[in-house]
Amino acid sequence: MKSLDDIRTNIWKALAAGAGPQRTPLTMWQAATNGIGAAAGMPQVRTVVLRDADQQGGTVSFHTDMRSAKVAELRADPRIAMTGLDLDNFVQIRLEGRAQICADEAERRAVWNAARPHTLILYRTPFAPGTPLDAPEAGHVQEPSSEDGYANFCVIRVVLDKLEYLDISREGHQRAVFLRKGDDWRGAWIAP
Repeated sequence: MKSLDDIRTNIWKALAAGAGPQRTPLTMWQAATNGIGAAAGMPQVRTVVLRDADQQGGTVSFHTDMRSAKVAELRADPRIAMTGLDLDNFVQIRLEGRAQICADEAERRAVWNAARPHTLILYRTPFAPGTPLDAPEAGHVQEPSSEDGYANFCVIRVVLDKLEYLDISREGHQRAVFLRKGDDWRGAWIAP
């Protein structure tokens, strides 16, 4: 049986690998926000790509379109929950925290410059995510323009308050929770 310290170390290793250049089972995460407007009170869940994991700072990051509903939702209520599932290793990791929209222009530009070109194409479309279209291809950038999409690029950093680990392997399920207290994380076993 793994110790709580081993589990916390493994969580951060899995997050770092998920945010790395090679795709892993924990690269894609389900992120839940609180709906606003017509969706007020309704949880909103979508997939995000983990882009950074900083154990020392206790944060994870992802990119999105500044015009997306999730940005408006996080501006209204920064609480966010994320879930990743690694079926190869029978592990689920849940994260909870508060989202921060990166306002540091130098940091945002550095992240933009480090991104892969095919990722940045998404931000060049003239339509905000969720805009009704007559046909799917209408949402694609058809020809290069002077608009590089940077104005639509958003970096979301999540300051984590809670990490949760669930081992669903045949050897017997184990579940642990880690709550942030300042710069420290306090772990405990909980029922699976």
